[in-house]
Amino acid sequence: MDQISLSSLSGHIYFTSGMPDVRIPGTDGTSQQVTVTCDGQQLLQEPLWPVSGYITLTALGELLEPYARKSLVCSVTIASGGTTAAFTVLYAMADVGVSAEEFYGSHFLSILMGTKVTAAGRRELLWYYGTQAASATAEYADGSTAAFEVTAVGGSTAYTCIDVSPDNFVTAQKTLVAYTVTAGTRSQRFEMDLTVPDCAPILEFYNSFGVWEYIYCTGTHQVAPDYKRSSARINGMLRNYRIEETRTFKADTGILNTAMANWAEELFRSPEVYVVNVINGSVVSADGGKEVTVTDSKSERSNADDHLPRFTFSYQYAQRIHNVLQMNRVGRIFDNTFDHTFN
Repeated sequence: MDQISLSSLSGHIYFTSGMPDVRIPGTDGTSQQVTVTCDGQQLLQEPLWPVSGYITLTALGELLEPYARKSLVCSVTIASGGTTAAFTVLYAMADVGVSAEEFYGSHFLSILMGTKVTAAGRRELLWYYGTQAASATAEYADGSTAAFEVTAVGGSTAYTCIDVSPDNFVTAQKTLVAYTVTAGTRSQRFEMDLTVPDCAPILEFYNSFGVWEYIYCTGTHQVAPDYKRSSARINGMLRNYRIEETRTFKADTGILNTAMANWAEELFRSPEVYVVNVINGSVVSADGGKEVTVTDSKSERSNADDHLPRFTFSYQYAQRIHNVLQMNRVGRIFDNTFDHTFN
C-alpha cells in the first residue's frame, strides 16, 4: 500500500479502495493524540505511539467505507501533533489502477468499459461525479442521427444520476439502433437488440461505486421450491407443526459481449440486490421489488475463439416468508419479470 505524510494529504481526493497509509512523524518517541473525523462525525480519537519514528495509520479505507457508502462522497479530517489535514474520500470497492481524480473525471461510475446492449422498454441509468450537463447522440437504421439533452433524475451537489433509457431517444418513423451518452469527457455507447428478448429476471443492484445498475437476463429462468417439514404426533395424529419454504430461483444472463461479461460479475459481488418488476410495460425500481440474495453463481470465462460468455446463478428472497403473492399479476407462477410465455 502506498504511503503519504499527513501534511501532504490536504486537498486530495481518494477512493476508499485506494486510500494510502498515513505517516505521522513522532521522532521524540512519545504518544500523540490522533483524531479522525468524517463528515463531522468523530471516528477515532486515540493516543498512539510511534514505531521507528512514525505513527502509521493503515486500512483507513476500511474504516471509511461504511460512511462513504451512505453519501458516496465524504469529507475527512485527520489531526495529530498540531497538524491537520482535510481531504475527500469517494466510495469505491474496485481497484481502478489510477488516481480517483483521473478515473471519475473521465468515467461513469461503473466498471463497464465497453458497449452495453440494451433494448426497447428497458430502464438504464448512468452516474458520475460532478454536475456537468449530459447529452446523447442517437443513431437510426437509415443512417441518420439526432442529438438529445439528457435530464438529471437524481444526485446531489457532488454527483449526478441521469436516465439514459433507450425509449428517451426514439424518433417517429425511425428505428433506433444505437446511442452514445456523454457528460464532460465521459462517454458510454449503447447498442439496441432489435429482437427485444424477454427478460427474466431483471435485477437492480448496488455496484462497486455504491450506485444502482440494472441487469436484464435473457436466458432460462427456473424456480425450485423446497419445503422443510417438522412433524409430530399431536393428539394421536401426525401433523406438520412447522413448514419452512425456500424458493430458489435459477437464472441465466444469456449471451454477453466481452465488456458486459466483465461487468456482469458486479451482480455477484453486490451487497444489495432487488427483483425489478414490470408493471403495465414500465420498469419499477427497487422500491417496488423484493430484495433477494444471490446464493450461488458460475461465471467461468475462456479465451477460446468459440466461447460465448454467459453466466448462471441462483437467488432467493431475502425475507423469511417466501410465499410471495403477485397481486397485480394474477396466476403468475414466478415473479413479475416473466412475460406471458411463462404462464
